[in-house]
Amino acid sequence: MKHLVVRLALGGMLLMPHAAAGQLGQEAGGVPRTPWGTPDFSGYWTYGTSTPLQRPPELAGKLVLTPEEAQAYLVGRYASIRRLRDLCLNADWWVPGGLTNGRTALIVDPPDGRIPQRTPAGAARLKALAPPVRERKADGPEDRERYERCIMGRSIPMEAGPAPRLAQVFQSPDYVIFLAQQNFELRIIPLTALPALPDGVRQWRGEARGRWEGDTLVWETTHFNGKWTLHGAGPNVRLVERLAFSDPDTLEYEFTVHDADSFAAPWTVQFPITRARGPLYEFACHEGNYSMPLILSGARATEVEDKAAP
Repeated sequence: MKHLVVRLALGGMLLMPHAAAGQLGQEAGGVPRTPWGTPDFSGYWTYGTSTPLQRPPELAGKLVLTPEEAQAYLVGRYASIRRLRDLCLNADWWVPGGLTNGRTALIVDPPDGRIPQRTPAGAARLKALAPPVRERKADGPEDRERYERCIMGRSIPMEAGPAPRLAQVFQSPDYVIFLAQQNFELRIIPLTALPALPDGVRQWRGEARGRWEGDTLVWETTHFNGKWTLHGAGPNVRLVERLAFSDPDTLEYEFTVHDADSFAAPWTVQFPITRARGPLYEFACHEGNYSMPLILSGARATEVEDKAAP
């Protein structure tokens, strides 16, 4: 049933840009409007930054860098990004860019720009579900991270990083749909008063419910299955995301993580999303994908070498 809803909602929206062309209006502040009056987010958008998620310890207490300080800091930051990029095959499309408004962290709350202290459960979950890639087991595909296995991308919530990401937004009065280029992942945000899912129904991407608060789109996502973690968050996490125009070509995006089981306090991330040009290209993850057999065969070769070592 859900797949039918997806096809109907997305199919109708693909026709809407043509039907609505010439009907979009703008209020005095320049916010693009749909024919039914809400802010019009439809189109292509990109987000990426060299600002780290958390404020580095050496920059404690410094929210923003001067241009001179940013230039000096980015020397080491770019070196770290290049090392990560070089671990990815054919990753020349990584264009790290600068800092977001000179900021030293994408986390804006707590004010120290750091993820709050994890509870014992959150720390254990982080260790079990999100170890560094090179520390993961490789006994079988199921040991590898969900992104490597193309199960889902990194669009829940949206996370800005050195590798820029592209997305397309479709709108109707009842839905907002985000189509992420990486992993070609759909996020469907219903805006009607749908009932909450039963607690026992758990999904990889959770279940979202959206609403308008003035000109801000707000959506909350719950009912995760707990098979992956956002920095230690658990299956009962509640993600609250917000999106609003700051100017006709820029959206301000924010998400807040509410999870008392995993963190000592909620925490909030903010960054801009800028208008981009399309099209999106299909992210056909497993067509000609040799990564998984290479990872597993490499692990077997390492095991043989370890056994042969004196």
